[in-house]
Amino acid sequence: MRIRMTIGRRIGIGFALFLFFAMIVVVLTSRTIERSRTINEQINNVYGPSVDALVHLRNLMVNARTLIKHWALVESLPDAPEKVALLKLTNHDLPALIDRIDTLQAHWDKDEVAAMGRTFHDMSVLFALQDSVKTMLPTFESYKDPVAYFNARNMAEEGSVLDEQTDKVLKDLDELLAGQGQKREALREGMIQSLNSLRFFILYMGSALMLIGTVFAIFLVRGIVRPVRRLRAILLQLGRGIIPRTNIAARNDEIGDMSKALDDLMAGMRRTTDFSHALAAGNFQAEYQPLSREDVLGHALLMMRTELGERERVLEERVRERTEETVRQKEEVERQSKRVVELYKNVTDSIRYAKRLQESILPSDNRIRELMPGGFILYRPKDIVSGDFYWVEAVDGKTVFAAVDCTGHGVPGAFMSLVGHNGLNQVVKERKVTSPGEVLEQLDRIAFETLHKNRDQNVHDGMDMALCTFHHDSLLLEYAGANCPLYIVRGDRVIQFPPDKVAVGGLGEGDRHFTGHRIQLHKGDAAYAFSDGYADQFGGPKGKKFLYRQFRELLVRITPETPERKKTLLNEAFNKWKGTLEQVDDILVMGMQV
Repeated sequence: MRIRMTIGRRIGIGFALFLFFAMIVVVLTSRTIERSRTINEQINNVYGPSVDALVHLRNLMVNARTLIKHWALVESLPDAPEKVALLKLTNHDLPALIDRIDTLQAHWDKDEVAAMGRTFHDMSVLFALQDSVKTMLPTFESYKDPVAYFNARNMAEEGSVLDEQTDKVLKDLDELLAGQGQKREALREGMIQSLNSLRFFILYMGSALMLIGTVFAIFLVRGIVRPVRRLRAILLQLGRGIIPRTNIAARNDEIGDMSKALDDLMAGMRRTTDFSHALAAGNFQAEYQPLSREDVLGHALLMMRTELGERERVLEERVRERTEETVRQKEEVERQSKRVVELYKNVTDSIRYAKRLQESILPSDNRIRELMPGGFILYRPKDIVSGDFYWVEAVDGKTVFAAVDCTGHGVPGAFMSLVGHNGLNQVVKERKVTSPGEVLEQLDRIAFETLHKNRDQNVHDGMDMALCTFHHDSLLLEYAGANCPLYIVRGDRVIQFPPDKVAVGGLGEGDRHFTGHRIQLHKGDAAYAFSDGYADQFGGPKGKKFLYRQFRELLVRITPETPERKKTLLNEAFNKWKGTLEQVDDILVMGMQV
């Protein structure tokens, strides 16, 4: 019986081999690392510190011989540095070092401990001899004793008993150091061998793992990944509505099962597609066999074939009825469209007529040049009609002019402009009032009475304006403002005259006072009255407002030009700043120059 080699079995065998060799590498590596760690602890905790302690002890012995010779041969006080150093060595350093060596001897071999015991005995003899020298020469006066000094000198001279005993101790220490050093080197060589073994395990067993992994990867790519990619490509084509014509090779595993199922699916989809094309062509008699009793799509197509035949008949009847209804609705829409066009034309004609009426109350350019020296007007309504207007009149040898900004723009602003125009005519032309402050006060009462006859309605409309009276003979300019300032350009600076922060004709019944300003102009001075539309225009590289700071700088630049050129420069600067953005408000700038 042939065993079926499924994908799960293939992957399991490959991973089992990989894990087996990986386990061998882990076990061998762990054992080698543990052995190396034990050797390293012996070197660092036993033989390394032992060698260092013995070297230190040997150095102390050499220093002690030098210091005791100095004690015996050189007359010195008890607190001489050499004597103090020898006492510190014998009383402090040497005992501490001997305690350290006693602790380390716990890990030594028996023969090493015995050798160290003999060395300690020789050291005790040596330090007994040194104590004899110290006893013979305890003070500076003891050097005057010939017997003591002679005996001490005999003990400390070259080749004396002190030298012999010191050499014996040093020889013992050298033998111990050699033994300890040999053992440390042997341990180091053992560690190196252990590390070489570890490198061998990692190198060769790692190579074996890489080989097994490579073989397993090739096996996966050839036996699993490639067939899966072919199935994926076919499924992607099916996802895009393309039915491939290629055949899939049979296999005795899960991929073979999926391939057979995919072949059956593509065959069924081809039959379903052919049946759908027949239904789309109106062939409701086409035959179709579902894939199985559970084929929901196939049975749904059969039901759709029956329903489509019935719906086709019903739709033909509805199409005929809807066509007749659509013809009737089209005729009605055409009649309504003609009516809308006619109404729009009537409204537009009315507004354009209102524009002509509004323009008729504005003074002409010739009138401006006649009454205002160096005068010009920049006037750009936002819509067909405007809420801004300008007013100029000559009274008793003086010129009274005003730049007015009514609430809103378009048709509402235009109505307000008529109220303001009529009020100015009444106050200035009929009553002969020329003081700007008094003109605004009387105009405020007239506008309030006009706009607020019905006290039950809160009408927020009003007018902002800058009103000036120019005395031609004395070059005196009087000014009063309601929310509209006055700029005087003198040389390269701008003198600002602030308005009262209240609108003409606004809410708040009562006598309001408007502050008057008297300004003595000099030859070359220019006066500008304006609404807020120019400074509030959005534009520029960041779509922000023009602002009054830039507006003042622009007025300083254009003041030396002619009136016509000033108007042109203002208009060009506005268009450049606005760019493709919409104009946000009516624009009005009045100017004169003496």
